[in-house]
Amino acid sequence: MITNLLSVGLGGFLGAILRALTGIFISKFPTLLFFPFATLLVNVIGSFLIGIFLTLPLITSNPNLKSFLTAGLLGGLTTFSTFSFDTLTLIENQRFIAAGLNLFLNIVTALIFCYLGTLVSKLLMAN
Repeated sequence: MITNLLSVGLGGFLGAILRALTGIFISKFPTLLFFPFATLLVNVIGSFLIGIFLTLPLITSNPNLKSFLTAGLLGGLTTFSTFSFDTLTLIENQRFIAAGLNLFLNIVTALIFCYLGTLVSKLLMAN
């Protein structure tokens, strides 16, 4: 139990740092600041990686590694709350098309990339 919690905590620490670095990286491109690209990027990457992680027996058979990578690393990296707030802010600023695009891209693209992650995982297991 303690080892599993420490795995989640360490993964969350690293995921949160990666999330912050992604925001810093995106902020270096002023032309991208009109849209919450950093949130979209971490959510899509996280969805892709969880598709891989949760279909690889090497990971799913090890509870500590699974917790470290999913609840920890990806939990710290991805951000549903920021996605929600970004969308609400776009709506409040009457940027309805951007809000709709944010909803669509985060939900549909994340699902597609999660599926692609499972396909990558299956290809890795087949070889």
